[in-house]
Amino acid sequence: MVDIDHQWPGLLDGSTPFDWFFRSPDGEIFEAARARTKSLLDEIEGIAVIVSHGLIGRIIRGIYANLSMAEALALPVPQNVIWHLRDQRIDAIHVG
Repeated sequence: MVDIDHQWPGLLDGSTPFDWFFRSPDGEIFEAARARTKSLLDEIEGIAVIVSHGLIGRIIRGIYANLSMAEALALPVPQNVIWHLRDQRIDAIHVG
């Protein structure tokens, strides 16, 4: 974060440990990322497997559980878990 603050002074002022993901110059804001992700989820019919990085995984689970931005971005992102979303539940399947 020191490099970010050095190159773009003040960019992270007032940010939380999670919302700084959406403050990059020319980057996507949370609402746009959420809308894009929700559009994808709305198109899915039947069973699907989605592979993503942690941030989009948080957004997907946040949409599914109807969480606020702060709640969604605070969700855990362990490296050894597959998230199973079904019947209004979000279950962690631990692997490895």
